[in-house]
Amino acid sequence: MIPARKSEIKDEIKRFYVMAPVTIKLALEKEAFRRGTDLWSLGGQVLQSWLAAGAPDEITPRESAE
Repeated sequence: MIPARKSEIKDEIKRFYVMAPVTIKLALEKEAFRRGTDLWSLGGQVLQSWLAAGAPDEITPRESAE
């Protein structure tokens, strides 16, 4: 028997894995450290922001502050 849909579902935080080159993982770890957070939390926020922006096909890099 298929369970009925629930009217209220708790939006729990779940950890999951993504694939990326080692250089990307290291860059994310460094950025997370600079922001006082961890890789998992920063990666989740990045994905959340990307989805909130409508999951654009391309992201335009911002100009370097150098």
